[in-house]
Amino acid sequence: ALNKNTIKNRFPVPRIEDLFDKLQGSSYFSRIDLKSGYHQIRIVPEDIHKSGFQTTFGLYEFVVMPFGLTNAPATINRMMEHIFRKHRAYTGVFF
Repeated sequence: ALNKNTIKNRFPVPRIEDLFDKLQGSSYFSRIDLKSGYHQIRIVPEDIHKSGFQTTFGLYEFVVMPFGLTNAPATINRMMEHIFRKHRAYTGVFF
């Protein structure tokens, strides 16, 4: 129900074909793996109650962004764009 009522984040998520095109002609490649990437992003306090879910053990709420939210891919991509904005001359693809 949360995804259905969410205002969609229209930040563009790159297509895999476009990502590979950007790598052409490169000599060096590196990879940074964000361990539990989505869980690196905190949910703003006023929205935590919206992430609640019930189990047989009680009611729980996420304090970090879980997988499966409508805007999760766009949110993490926007964060990576922001982090690497000063390094665009020598960084290529990140997603």
